[in-house]
Amino acid sequence: MARLGDALRAQRERMGITLEQAAEDTRIRDKFLRSLESGDYQTLPGVVYTKGFLRNYADYLGLAQDELIAQFQAERGARDGPRSFEPMRPIIRRSVILTPAVLIPIGVLAAVALFVGYLYYQFTTFAVPPRIEITEPAGDAIAKSAEYTLRGRTNPDARVTIRVSPGPEIISDVRPAADGSFTAHVPLKPGANHIEVQVFDAAGKQNQANRTIRYEMAAQPSPTRPPFGLLLDQPANGATVTNGPVPLTGRGPAGSAVSLNGQAIALAADGSFSTTVTLPAGAHTLVVVARLSGAEATETRSVTIAYTAAVVSVRVQGGDAWLQAIVDGVQTAGTGRIFSAGQTLLLSGRQVFLRTGNAGATFVTMNGQDLGALGSQGQVVERVFAQ
Repeated sequence: MARLGDALRAQRERMGITLEQAAEDTRIRDKFLRSLESGDYQTLPGVVYTKGFLRNYADYLGLAQDELIAQFQAERGARDGPRSFEPMRPIIRRSVILTPAVLIPIGVLAAVALFVGYLYYQFTTFAVPPRIEITEPAGDAIAKSAEYTLRGRTNPDARVTIRVSPGPEIISDVRPAADGSFTAHVPLKPGANHIEVQVFDAAGKQNQANRTIRYEMAAQPSPTRPPFGLLLDQPANGATVTNGPVPLTGRGPAGSAVSLNGQAIALAADGSFSTTVTLPAGAHTLVVVARLSGAEATETRSVTIAYTAAVVSVRVQGGDAWLQAIVDGVQTAGTGRIFSAGQTLLLSGRQVFLRTGNAGATFVTMNGQDLGALGSQGQVVERVFAQ
């Protein structure tokens, strides 16, 4: 055992002080005090620190500091050998620890990314109108028949409405296929026909494409005039009429009596006549008869009536009536006023709203079905008609 350590331990024991108490009083860790008393200088932190510990401990035990320092240097020089060092342990990298300082920036970046994505979605979904492409005809065209097959492409969930002028003819609720393609059979009238194709997507945005198709009728041989000169120009036999009355024009012998399916038709002075007949959906036969001096001539036409919208014909009869009409949410121009007896009004759309201030004088035909008066004289009535 080292003499320095023995002297320190003997003095401490002589003073009746435990090693733990000495460590607490001197504020020197007990393992360093134990190394000093045992002479284990290899485990002490270093010469400078050890001399400081030794001076404090000597002062605490009441021993001469300089003598103990000299004795420590002497004993250390004799005992100091190569110090052993433990190999350095590799640095262990800790995994990422999610602290508020890390989570808050991540949350902010995620919120910004979500907001930008939301804005992009809103722009692409609600700002861009639905596409519309008319593939046939690719441009303005000339047709040789009274019906043209129009083809196009749009969004699969879009709703397509086609308006044909003059007329107007309205073809609504054309539903595209899964790939967005659609087809519609468009009736044409002789001359230029302006076609507007409107598309509405699920968000209510609208787009439109236009075409002009000129219907040029092929030259027809002069028909053989039947007896008494009865000639029926319209309608053509086998014609299909969509969303409208059937035009009936022709010429009979001057002074003759002409009727359509038993109902008299007024003739002009030159024998010509022009009228329309409203019929319900389906196939119909029109029989025009001209009678003069006990003889008669007959012309027969087969026509098919189709409705893709609510076509409402209003006539004021037996008094005046205040009328207002709203078609597909838009008030019809010229309504919202008093109509005199004898005036008529033709309305067409997906939904037709009609308000009358005199239901007894307001007679209605809807898609060829005569509904009669809407009510009694002076009664205010509102009706909605839909296909």
